[in-house]
Amino acid sequence: MGEQILRNCGLFAWPQLGLSLLTAGVLIGYLIATARREIPSGSCPWTRTLEPLAGISVTLGLLGSVVGFIGAFGGFCDGLDVQRLTAGLSVAYWTTALGIITSLAACGGAYLLGILNR
Repeated sequence: MGEQILRNCGLFAWPQLGLSLLTAGVLIGYLIATARREIPSGSCPWTRTLEPLAGISVTLGLLGSVVGFIGAFGGFCDGLDVQRLTAGLSVAYWTTALGIITSLAACGGAYLLGILNR
């Protein structure tokens, strides 16, 4: 499954994977620090990292969508190429999905950390 996702995301696969791993690592680190009570109550240091990661992941996913749609529909002046169309749409939808999933993890994690740190 992971290999298929990387193949379908094209150019945007590795940056999206890197953002996903970075987001997971930041979340786990803050969860551990919160569980150990290393972060003062009421303090929310994760907003400086998780909120930008959420924004960047969605933006990268949308950029992948635009590039995928350009690839899919860019060659119509020469006639319909179904293989090019499906490859471009695959890149568009996979990169959007990964961007949204990573962003949801970052936003949901920030919300959870806020609740745990009250």
